[in-house]
Amino acid sequence: MESRYIKIDYGEAVSAKKEILSSEINLLNIAKHIENYKQLRKKELLNKLKLKSLITVLKNKLNSINSSFPEEGKVKIKVKRTIERKETPKLRHMEDELEDIKNKLARLS
Repeated sequence: MESRYIKIDYGEAVSAKKEILSSEINLLNIAKHIENYKQLRKKELLNKLKLKSLITVLKNKLNSINSSFPEEGKVKIKVKRTIERKETPKLRHMEDELEDIKNKLARLS
């Protein structure tokens, strides 16, 4: 393989070196961001696992509470309501008096 050389001015060499160094800085920043992302993702997964276990515990507690309640079909509540109206002599007497007063008013009119 044969080597070929190109003559570059000093200014061009310095600017090329600056561009290479800035590219290296950008790559290092990207690598830092990737590492930060990996750590955050690991924390997120741990938090999801904790949340899942807490939800499972809560679900088990709710199931145990629900199992302590009676089922709808098994428990029957019998409610018997009867309303009987008894006419008391006092009530009957008051109705008679009302009827008499109405008759007197009708005669006066």
